[in-house]
Amino acid sequence: MANQSLSHNPSETAQMAALRRELANKAYPDTPFGSDNLATAFLPPHFRFFLKFRSVRQNTADKLEAGLPGLQAYMIARTRFFDDLFTQALQDHTPQIVLLGAGYDTRAYRFAALNHGTHIFELDSPPTQNRKIKCLKHGHVQIPEAVTFVPVNFNDQPTAEVLAQAGFREDQKTLFLWEGVTYYLEASSVDQMIAFVCQTHSESLLAFDYTVTVTEETMNNYFGAKGFYQAMQQHHGGEALTFSLPEGTVDSFLEQRGLRVIRRLNNAAIEAEYLQREDGSTLGPMTGHFRFVVAKPVLESR
Repeated sequence: MANQSLSHNPSETAQMAALRRELANKAYPDTPFGSDNLATAFLPPHFRFFLKFRSVRQNTADKLEAGLPGLQAYMIARTRFFDDLFTQALQDHTPQIVLLGAGYDTRAYRFAALNHGTHIFELDSPPTQNRKIKCLKHGHVQIPEAVTFVPVNFNDQPTAEVLAQAGFREDQKTLFLWEGVTYYLEASSVDQMIAFVCQTHSESLLAFDYTVTVTEETMNNYFGAKGFYQAMQQHHGGEALTFSLPEGTVDSFLEQRGLRVIRRLNNAAIEAEYLQREDGSTLGPMTGHFRFVVAKPVLESR
């Protein structure tokens, strides 16, 4: 999702994420490593054409890895992590799922057959969301009745208000998925989102990924971090990285804001759980400063 205060265009990083998911789908078809068979719908026509050729896909993957070591592995792991949470919520008949900064997320469409009554809200900036809807229609991807698109500017608009207007109910258990978003937000916007989640049902869950704070002195301690920050500054200047947490502080950060951590994964844990092949080998090291966390409200507000 883009830093919306700076951009009136569809998110470039969302499209790059779709490209990486498409590469994963082609490299690991019919496996959990390449689950997104709809990512191709969001790529420009010439991308879709050239990616039909294995040599082009390999060359593209090699160039991406050279510039951003470990990011493809991270994106594969991230997709699996949020896939698991999404499908579990559907199987548990969770009343609501909210995608905070949905980008070109395809879970509502890939897993539509598993949905038996869950209302899915997709929140994102209007430019990205409008392009997504056009791409889905052009790709003949059916949009389920369970999906509600909610245009929003996270830095300027109260999430509670826009969701309420879209039919969201705070008194129902909800899974909030915040994938690939927090690093682009101001700290105040992160606080506002957490405060909103804390107002919802006591059994609601918030899952998100984030980056640990990296400095010039510590950058080399995290595989791929230097390349990641350099590439973001060079190629995605309109989507600045603004939010991070110091290593080891996520529990206290969330507890101070009314959430209790029920699961956290550092890079080693992510690699072991989401990047391991059946023979015990891994797809490779992921960019090392990313983390996953799942939390729930501390107080029973509902």
